[in-house]
Amino acid sequence: MQQLNAPGVRWEWISEAWNLFTKQWSVWVLMILIAAVIYTAIYLPFFGALMMTVTTASQIGEPAGFSGVYLITLLGMFVIYTVLFWLYGGLYNAAFKQLRGEQVTVGNLFSGGKYLARMLGIALPFGIGYTIIYQLSPLLYFVLLIPALILVGPGLFMFPMIVEGGKGSIDAIKASIEVAKRDWIMFTLFFIVLSLLAGAGVLACGIGLLATAPLLFLGQALAYRDCVGMSGAQMQGQFMPPPPPPDYRDYAPHQTLAQPQAEPQAPSWSAQSYASTPTPESAAKTCPHCGATLARAVNFCNQCGRPLRGA
Repeated sequence: MQQLNAPGVRWEWISEAWNLFTKQWSVWVLMILIAAVIYTAIYLPFFGALMMTVTTASQIGEPAGFSGVYLITLLGMFVIYTVLFWLYGGLYNAAFKQLRGEQVTVGNLFSGGKYLARMLGIALPFGIGYTIIYQLSPLLYFVLLIPALILVGPGLFMFPMIVEGGKGSIDAIKASIEVAKRDWIMFTLFFIVLSLLAGAGVLACGIGLLATAPLLFLGQALAYRDCVGMSGAQMQGQFMPPPPPPDYRDYAPHQTLAQPQAEPQAPSWSAQSYASTPTPESAAKTCPHCGATLARAVNFCNQCGRPLRGA
């Protein structure tokens, strides 16, 4: 894939992501709403089972060990992550489709199956690791959040590398770090701001997420478009090399060669000639002086030598 020479973070990606959302807002709102309903339907049973396990253990006076809370937590996390990143893959796919100028449909939400295994290859190790750390020591969990924020910037392109770039989990991580390391701090700040804006809809009783959550996927897709490159993308705001100078020969008017005209044909009729046809002279002539027969018309007789015209 072509590596574009982008100068770094462009904060205009946020406003352009909003403009893209407003063009097909009804489809995006419906996709986010359906995704939220599916996520809630998966999360509530897991949360209920976890609370029931903790309550039962506390009633009998025994701690819920690894076979209880931990097992339910890890199992529930696997199911939740599987559903969540299946939906995420569809939302990323929808974002890249819109960048190509295509019409986004609600069906795109369910198109993330082919990216699921590779996305889980990135998300599950981090998610399970931090869950275990939180269960062991909540204080250590919050301490490790600081270095985790440092990794946010290089992670900006990981999932777009999978969905649009077709890379595997490890290759997506390497490629994302390679792109983001040119401006590590600014890419980190951009991803944090973008995530905060995408989650700002929670302040409006959660309803605002329907309008702000799409910014997360559209903003990352725009950053990928300008910093990595994608085929068929819209050119608005993209860092592209300047086009070559126009070849003015292409704009010269095409001259049509004149076709040779046919020679005019002579008319079928001919003009009547009134000139008299000259009478041919006699082939032989007689000399008036000596009577000799001359072979051709001459001015002097070949026999007597006298002139013929004066006779």
